[in-house]
Amino acid sequence: MDGIITFPEGLPGFEDARRFVLVASASLSPFALVQGLDTGAPSFVAIDPRAVEPEFAETLDTADLVKLDARQQDALLWLALVAANGREGAATVNLRAPLVVNPKSMLGLQRIAPESPYRTDHPLQPE
Repeated sequence: MDGIITFPEGLPGFEDARRFVLVASASLSPFALVQGLDTGAPSFVAIDPRAVEPEFAETLDTADLVKLDARQQDALLWLALVAANGREGAATVNLRAPLVVNPKSMLGLQRIAPESPYRTDHPLQPE
């Protein structure tokens, strides 16, 4: 396996960016870098959603599981994207639309859940 995560549908706003690698190390912990490999592809800072919201729990529907070549019982990697808030220097986390990766197939998607109880701008640290 080459360590490349493929997002077959790209990411919203970056549909042509389909190949990424996850860069994680003790010096970055608890964060990781989702580094785009395609020309002009973005990079994102991400964090395990449970590090921000310990009770974080989402499920995938059958269509999303098929896209990931996964089963409901498979251990999937969930990552929430971090954004800097320019007004006060505070960072927020998008818990409503996390990235989900199947480490076995190295396929990923961004699960967008408009009905989710989670926010797109959840404070990184408690207020």
